[in-house]
Amino acid sequence: MQKLQTNLESLSEWIDRYEEQLFRYAFFRLGNRSDAEDVVQDTFVKVGTSTRSIRNPKAYLFATVASGCVDILRQRKVDMSLNERIASDTLSESGAIEEEEFTRINNLLYHLPEQQSEIIRLHIHGEMKFTEIAEMSNTPVTTIKSRFKSGIERLRQLFNN
Repeated sequence: MQKLQTNLESLSEWIDRYEEQLFRYAFFRLGNRSDAEDVVQDTFVKVGTSTRSIRNPKAYLFATVASGCVDILRQRKVDMSLNERIASDTLSESGAIEEEEFTRINNLLYHLPEQQSEIIRLHIHGEMKFTEIAEMSNTPVTTIKSRFKSGIERLRQLFNN
C-alpha cells in the first residue's frame, strides 16, 4: 500500500508541475483544445496505473503526450482541412484566439522538417530544456541544439520573405 501512496503523491506533484506545459504542447501539436486535454488526461491515467519506475518524469510525460498526439493525428482524416476542424468546434472568444495562434504557428512550422519543428514545439511550448529533449529522444544534445537553431533560422527566413 505504501508504494501506491507514493505513486499517487508523485502523480499529484507531476500534475501540478507539468499539466499546463503538457497541455500547451499538445494543443500546439493538435490545434484542438478537447483533443489536447484528452491526451494529457490519458497520459496521467497511464502514469498513475503504471508500475514502472520513472527516472525522469518530465521527459517521460512529454514522450507519452507526444505519442498520444501522433495517435490522434493518425486517426484524423487526411483530407480534413484545418478550417473544417475549426468550423466543427464550438469556440469561445479565447478559444478562437488560441485556434488562430495555432494556425499561424503551425503554418510556419509546417515548412520545417519534422525533427526541427518537434524540437521547437518541445522547447518553446513544452518548456523543455535541450538536455531533456535529448534524453527523451535518445539524441545528442548538440544535435538537438543544432536542429533548434537551424529551425529558428529557417523560420526567420520564411517570416522575412
